[in-house]
Amino acid sequence: MKNLLLFATILLFCQNAQSQSKEEKIEKLISAYSQLNRFNGSVLVSEKGKIIFEKSYGIKNFQTQEKNTNQSIYRIYSTTKSFTATTILLLNDMGKLSLQDKLTKYFPNFPKGDSITIEQLLTHTSGIQNNANPEDTKDEETFINFIKAQPLDFSPGSQWNYSNSNYYLLGYIINKTAGMSYQKAIQKYILDPLKMTNTGFGFKELKNKNKTTGYEFLSKNNFREGIVYDYDHPHTAGAMYSTVEDLYKYEEGLKSYKILKKETLEKAQTPFHNYHYGYGWDMSPIKGKETVGHDGGGPGFVSRFFTIPQDNISIIILSNLRDDSLYSMTSKIVSVFYNLPYQIPTHIKIDFNRINQLKGIYNTSDTNFYISVNDGMLTLVDSDTRNKVFFPESDRKFYTEDNDGNKIRFEFKSYKDGKVNLLKITSPDGKITEAKKTSDSFSWGVTGSATPNGWGGPDIKLISENKNTNILKAQNILLKPGEIKFRSNNEWVIELGINGYGKLVEHGNNIKIANEGTYDVVLDMTDETNPTYQVIKK
Repeated sequence: MKNLLLFATILLFCQNAQSQSKEEKIEKLISAYSQLNRFNGSVLVSEKGKIIFEKSYGIKNFQTQEKNTNQSIYRIYSTTKSFTATTILLLNDMGKLSLQDKLTKYFPNFPKGDSITIEQLLTHTSGIQNNANPEDTKDEETFINFIKAQPLDFSPGSQWNYSNSNYYLLGYIINKTAGMSYQKAIQKYILDPLKMTNTGFGFKELKNKNKTTGYEFLSKNNFREGIVYDYDHPHTAGAMYSTVEDLYKYEEGLKSYKILKKETLEKAQTPFHNYHYGYGWDMSPIKGKETVGHDGGGPGFVSRFFTIPQDNISIIILSNLRDDSLYSMTSKIVSVFYNLPYQIPTHIKIDFNRINQLKGIYNTSDTNFYISVNDGMLTLVDSDTRNKVFFPESDRKFYTEDNDGNKIRFEFKSYKDGKVNLLKITSPDGKITEAKKTSDSFSWGVTGSATPNGWGGPDIKLISENKNTNILKAQNILLKPGEIKFRSNNEWVIELGINGYGKLVEHGNNIKIANEGTYDVVLDMTDETNPTYQVIKK
C-alpha cells in the first residue's frame, strides 16, 4: 500500500511539472533565487518576437525599500560594447572610416600602431592589454599615455584576449570620425531611431524615479553598495544604463535591420576566425545552444543580454545585485525551453551560531580561501574568485553553482572537539581539494603610495588594542602625500577603498593623503558588511 501511495505521489508530481507552462517554470525558478536574496532585478524573455515573460524582483533601494519594476534602470556595463561596435560599423558603411584603418591614423605615435587595425580592436585580437583602472582611463590623454607605455600581450592578429582597452580606443575613434561626440553618436544612430528613452550615459548624475542602487551584497537585514564612479567609467567599454524593455527594443530593432543592414549585422554576429567573438558580439554557447549577445558586469550590477538564433529566443536580465548565481539561473531558463534537467535552490534553515564557527582563512599550497559570514550568509573569496555566496545544505555543507548550473560542493570538517579545521571542495567533475584552516579571522593592513613601503608592501599592520577585536589601529605612522587602501593578509583578494560618497567598499577608489605627517589609521570592522575608517593627522 505504501509503495502504491509513493508511486501515485511521484506520478502526480511529474504530471504537475509537465503541465506547467514555460512562463510558470521560469517564474518558479527566478522566485526561488529572489527569495534566497540571490537575485534582485528585472527579467524579460521573448520567443519568436513575442514577450512571454516579464517581471521584476526585489528592491531598487534598500533604505527606501522601493520595489523594482519593469521600468527599473540599471547599469549594463560591457553590454555597452555592442553599441560601440554597432556605431563603428555604421561609420564604416558611411565611409567615414574603414575597419582596416591602422591605429596610427588616429593615434600617430602609438607603438606598433601601424600593425593594429580597427577590426582587431572590435574583435579583441589587437594584443593591447586590458585595463579597467579608473585612474588610468579618466580621459583620452591619460589613457593614451598610459596604454602606450604598456607592452602588447601578443602580436596583433595572432591571438584573442578580451580587453576593455580596445573599446576605449574605438570610442575615441568615433569621437574623431563621427563629427560629434561618442555619446551623441550613440543617441543619434541607435537610441533615437529605436525610441530607447530610458538608455544613456551619466548614471551617477541621473535623476529618475526608476534608477536603481547597485549592491555587492544584499540580505534581509543588511547591504553593501557597489562603488559609484566619479565619471562615466568604463566609458565606451561599459558606461551605459538601460532597462529590459529598452534592450528588447534594441534587440528587435537590430533583427529587423533598422540600424545595420543585413549583411553588416550578419558579419558582426559571426565568430571572427575560430574565436567565440565577432564585432562586439559574443557567441558563447549556453546549454549547447549557440547564442548571440553581450553580457556586462561590474560593481553593483550584472547584465545578461542574448538571443538563441535557431529558435528566436531572447533573454534579457538586469540586476542591481552583483551575484554570480545569476549566470547559473540564466542557464536554467535556457533549460526550461529545451526540457533539460535543472535544480531549483531551496531554503534551508541553519544555526547561525554554528555557521559563525566557519569564518576564517583556509589554505592550500598555493591558494588562500577567505570565508566570511554576513547576516547568516556564508561568502567565499579566493585569488581566482570574486565574492561567491554559498547555498546551504546544512550548517556544515554548502555549494555554489558554475555558469552551467552545476554544483561545486563545500564541506567543513571538524576535530573531535568540534572545532572546524578543514574545508573540502568537490568540483562538478569530482575533483577534491582540501584546505586547512590557518586562522579564525582576517588580518588587515594599510598599503599604498603614501606609506613607507609603497604599493608593493609589506603593509602597515592594523592591530586591536583591547578586547574589542573589531577596532583595528595603526598608530603614529608616517605618511606622505599619496594614496592608501586597506587589504587583508598582504594580498589583493580582499581590499577596501572608497566610493564616490566616501564610504568603504570592496575594490573602491584609493584614499588620498594630502599632507606629509604622523597619522593614526583606524579600521572599524564591527559591521563587516559596511566597515568604517578614520585617518587622523596628529
